Amino acid sequence: MSSVQDRILVITDLLLGAVYADDKLKGAEEETVRKLLGELLGGGDLPAEVDSRIKTFPAHTFDMRATAEDFTEDPPMKKRKLLELVCAVRDADEEIDLAEDDYVRALGEALGMKKDEYADLTLDYEVGELRSTLEELRAVPPPVPGK
Repeated sequence: MSSVQDRILVITDLLLGAVYADDKLKGAEEETVRKLLGELLGGGDLPAEVDSRIKTFPAHTFDMRATAEDFTEDPPMKKRKLLELVCAVRDADEEIDLAEDDYVRALGEALGMKKDEYADLTLDYEVGELRSTLEELRAVPPPVPGK
């Protein structure tokens, strides 16, 4: 099994994937990534390669599923801890949108986790139900005859 130091760039990428899941980088999210990575590494300044990755993360070409493969053989508790870190980043801007929540779900699946192992970390909604509601809200009412 790999150590945190061996996987720090992979962890960095997975955290940054959460930051960019909604296509918006907010200062609180980047600050949270830096703080969490610093804690994982035992404190102090982040290594230059980690700092560089944060600054140059290829958000538009990032492949979360391929990146998550490094953790698929880990025990469930380690996967859960990784997902909790991702959720801390997701929650940093105090706004949870569906894209961020979808990222957490997709990461849980990519890690090979069962839905009940991470369900408490995600929103409880039915995508079809939400789409239907949004379509209803967007629909223009038909013209009223005689007006």
